[in-house]
Amino acid sequence: LAEHDGADPEDAHEVLTRPEATWLWVDTAAAVADHGEAPLLVRHLESAVQATVPALLDEVRAVGHPRTVQVLVALAAAHPDPALAKAVRRAAFQVHTGGS
Repeated sequence: LAEHDGADPEDAHEVLTRPEATWLWVDTAAAVADHGEAPLLVRHLESAVQATVPALLDEVRAVGHPRTVQVLVALAAAHPDPALAKAVRRAAFQVHTGGS
C-alpha cells in the first residue's frame, strides 16, 4: 500500500502509525501461529517496532486486535525463555480478563 501511494517499499514501515504497526505485528503473528511455525513466531519478536518485550506487550494489549490473546498464548508456548514466556502468558491473561 505504501508503494502504491508513492513511498519507497524500504520505507513502508515509516508510513504506519505506531498503533497500526502494532496491529500489523499482531496480525502477522496470528498468521504465523495459525500455521504452527513456533520458531518463526519467536523470531517475529525481532520485527516489532518496540525496543523491548515489555513495551511490545503494553502496546499489544492496548491495540485491541481480536487475535491478541491467541497470539500471546502461542508466543508464550513457543518461547524458550521461561521468564519471557511467563510475562507473555500474564499479558494474555490480562487481555482475556480485560485487566491491565
